[in-house]
Amino acid sequence: MKILLTNDDGFDADGLQVLARRLRAEHEVWIVAPVSNRSGVSCSFSINCEHLLQERGGHAYALDASPADCVYSALRGGYLPSLPDIVLSGINHGGNIGTDVVYSGTCGAARQAAFSGIPAAALSVERPSGCSRPFCAADFEPLADFAAKNILQLKELCGAPDAESGRCSRFVNVNAPVAASYRGVRFASLAKRIYHGDRVNIVRKNDENVYSTCIGGNSASAFGGEGCDAFLVSDGYVAVSVLYTEPSADVSFCGKDTGAFVL
Repeated sequence: MKILLTNDDGFDADGLQVLARRLRAEHEVWIVAPVSNRSGVSCSFSINCEHLLQERGGHAYALDASPADCVYSALRGGYLPSLPDIVLSGINHGGNIGTDVVYSGTCGAARQAAFSGIPAAALSVERPSGCSRPFCAADFEPLADFAAKNILQLKELCGAPDAESGRCSRFVNVNAPVAASYRGVRFASLAKRIYHGDRVNIVRKNDENVYSTCIGGNSASAFGGEGCDAFLVSDGYVAVSVLYTEPSADVSFCGKDTGAFVL
């Protein structure tokens, strides 16, 4: 199988490189990933912007752009000999659980692949609550092995591209705990994440400009019941969430008079 890898932690991140090494034992693997960390950029996409593309050897490129840009460049840029059978985004340094999928560049890359008609999965590893040590390469090896063993199942969950739009209607979000082995695999709903300790720092510097910086609190709580991704990962399972590619609206409003709206 031909696999395209990307991520949002940057080309040199352990999660990406561990995944690439594991998959290359059995598949043709290409990498097009951000040259540096692009976490939290969601499906950010650049129009009419020039980005430096660096060939890193061994079917690998680093692009100075967002994860979604990397996927679009790889699929449309003509420097890959053919389209991949699947795009895998990750393995992310930290979970992309519940509400995280709105912000995640890892998930944004998978969604962009699905928009382009290529099956895609986002892969992330969640640290235990209260753990502050940095990730190491060994943390990603179990999920890399899971992805390699289940690549066909992940592809099938995305379904075939829609005949009218050419898009995949679904992509897959996979989260796993830092663990030597897993208790099992479960399909999961999305938790609701509440982020704690985030703040905005406003500073006037010597150039007399005022700068605003969002500083993450590195703490979150989640709720959503026993079937949600947060609960399953904390209980030692691989949580597999099948997500719709397209945004959806509340159809209960469709066709109704808008009532209070005026023109």
